[in-house]
Amino acid sequence: MMKDGQLIVLPDEYDAPPPSKKSLGGEGDISAGEARIGADFSSITETDIPTEVSNPVVYVTAAGGITPNPHPFMRLTGSNNAVTISADPQIVRGRQNQVLTLMGVGSDITIQNGTGLATMASAPFVISSGSVITFMYQSGGTVWQETSRNTGVSFV
Repeated sequence: MMKDGQLIVLPDEYDAPPPSKKSLGGEGDISAGEARIGADFSSITETDIPTEVSNPVVYVTAAGGITPNPHPFMRLTGSNNAVTISADPQIVRGRQNQVLTLMGVGSDITIQNGTGLATMASAPFVISSGSVITFMYQSGGTVWQETSRNTGVSFV
């Protein structure tokens, strides 16, 4: 047995002192780090802005269709009423393997198989409040291919 400070320990439990007298820091210690006094915050970019501000709700019209924004998801609502998209294509063309998720947050938007969309089982889909549908763009067929859908997401 050996004495380690006030404790009696076995030889393999003995803590050797650090090789230098410089503090290694510990719980609650704060690093000197870089001072932020007088920092210039005028160069805030879009990635610094919360999602709610940089990815607003998009109001969709029948003739306008859907134009993807830079985000992989979009929150959509019909313009004051239910909308059936008549635009051709219904969703503006993307780039190969681009993924786009559409989330309904208001009035219904109906999309149909064809005119730039390939829906599962060629069935139309109503993007209603709480529903989600995801597409992947296939440039070979110049079409947004549906990959999944959920008609009743519950946000609790």
